[in-house]
Amino acid sequence: MAQANTSKADKQYNNFDYALALEEYKKLLEKEQPTLHITERIAHCYRLINQPGSAQFWYRQALGFPGAAPVNLYYYANACRQNGEYATAKQHYLLFAEHVPARREEALKLAKACDLALSWIDRPLGIDVVADSALNTSFADFSPVFYRDGLVFSSDRGRSQNGADQKVYGWTGTPFLQLYSAERKGANSWGNIKPLEKAINTQFHNAIATFAPDFNEIFFTRTKRVKNRVLPDELLTENNWQRYSKNDEFINRLEIYSATFSKGKWQDVKAFPFNRGESYSVGHPALSPDGKVLYFVSDMPGGHGQTDIYFTERQANGAWSTPVNAGPTVNTSGKEVFPVVHADGTLYFSSDGHMGMGGLDLFSAEGSRASWSNVENLYYPFNSPRDDFGLIYETDGKSGYLSSNREGDTGSDNIYRFKPTEIPCNLAGVTYVRVPNRNGRARQMPVGEVKLEVIVNGDASKPLQLETDASGRFFFAVNANQTYSIRGSKKGYLTRTFHVMPDCRKVTDTIQIEMVLDRDTPNQPIVLENIYYDLDKHTLRPESIAELDKVVGMLRDNPTIRIELSSHTDSRESHKYNLMLSQLRAASAVKYIISQGIDAKRVVDKGYGETKLLNRCKDGVPCSEQDHQINRRTEFKIIK
Repeated sequence: MAQANTSKADKQYNNFDYALALEEYKKLLEKEQPTLHITERIAHCYRLINQPGSAQFWYRQALGFPGAAPVNLYYYANACRQNGEYATAKQHYLLFAEHVPARREEALKLAKACDLALSWIDRPLGIDVVADSALNTSFADFSPVFYRDGLVFSSDRGRSQNGADQKVYGWTGTPFLQLYSAERKGANSWGNIKPLEKAINTQFHNAIATFAPDFNEIFFTRTKRVKNRVLPDELLTENNWQRYSKNDEFINRLEIYSATFSKGKWQDVKAFPFNRGESYSVGHPALSPDGKVLYFVSDMPGGHGQTDIYFTERQANGAWSTPVNAGPTVNTSGKEVFPVVHADGTLYFSSDGHMGMGGLDLFSAEGSRASWSNVENLYYPFNSPRDDFGLIYETDGKSGYLSSNREGDTGSDNIYRFKPTEIPCNLAGVTYVRVPNRNGRARQMPVGEVKLEVIVNGDASKPLQLETDASGRFFFAVNANQTYSIRGSKKGYLTRTFHVMPDCRKVTDTIQIEMVLDRDTPNQPIVLENIYYDLDKHTLRPESIAELDKVVGMLRDNPTIRIELSSHTDSRESHKYNLMLSQLRAASAVKYIISQGIDAKRVVDKGYGETKLLNRCKDGVPCSEQDHQINRRTEFKIIK
């Protein structure tokens, strides 16, 4: 009886018409007692149309039935996590780990993520995130990209260019996605929102665009109907990457298309040469700032997870190279989606595979192509318990837009504007002097009665004047997201300026810093820490630049001094070779300092090779690597 009653709803469910199936299952509950089958299906529908509030309720009901599958624990925990109920989510992830040992590692990772999310919420970043009422509707609006003086974004608000209603997408029960443009009316104001022309917006999904630097080329995502080869159960865990749509014969997959802007309109629409709609999806294109590298997302075979980020390079003849996976630093066993490349080359993307708050979290990564490092969660409130994606920055590098479904339980995405806040807190510090010890390295000792001049955001018209106490301590009020330049001076010491942008999360925070001064003593060598060169080479490594920038700052703060910058080697290799190598290394460091605007007459380079060893490790004396390391150093001294 129950099976016969659910046949219509089951058919709609198996056709991925989840919005319609949900209504049919709910109608059945008006006539009959709930069953595990109906309850699970209602929970699945709410999950798949991205309404975790309702999904949580119905999975809770499903777990009350005898014989409920353990996977309902997993889905219930996921829903709780997306609703910010981290304690309950953690409890059920741990239960799932007990019931399904094969997925224990995954469940324990998610339980740990619940603890992390709570800690991030407790210490939010100093930014405001507010829905943009000018761009949003009651439908899905997401993934804005800057286009000339405006924006282009994706929406299923359902109006074609001629104003007619559009076809409805069975998965969500809303119109198909289309690309829209908006004109900037002010600093934070948008208007004249309209769909792009028919060459771009066809009758099915068209969304998620990226533009060439001159804005005369667009790449975007479009769906393609292909012969169905996928069974419904295979897609049960699919969530918000490429919402499949299916009937008895066809399934939608994603493909990338491009077009050029000429004579006032978009034309010459072309399929991306590596579309393989018959086998897998490619979508979510993102061009590098120079337009030479195209990143995109695909579930093609051979990846690291459900969907990975790939890249292809534009060749001299305009063709695109064979796509390459962006690698395991960025890609995980989960989904990596919605890549965006910032003007400085930083990759922003969303993932449910890296440790996050729930749903899709925003991450950043440094590097390019298949070489990435420093993958970092953007934390709360950039991220929320729900899906967060599609981040772009304004030219100020501080404010911008992101997309999220963080508010309510409609399943709709909205566009949010973010900007820095000025959370007040305190800054406390100590001034120290560097005193060389026997091995040439320096130890720090507090130095008191240092005069401090504090300039905020480069405005020198009203500097704050204060002085450290006898122990070198100081303390004053600051605001988050403001840049403080603190200039320390004392007779007999070199003047130094330190720059701080306090990371205030709460008004009760106290940011701790150290200011290190050097004595104004001619011919007293001071070792520069963290100056590195590759083995047997004199080219500066990138991590050395920060230390040399301190020397540049010192020379600017003390315009009357001259310095010698010297390089020293250990005793291994020949005496002649070591002199040559050290001279080249010293010259390389000085060349960088001069490139930063310092007069070449104020900096002298000198290579000493192994002539000034700091310990017994001369030729023929067996020494440890640590002992040799003491002799390998870069120093500077004042030569007034």
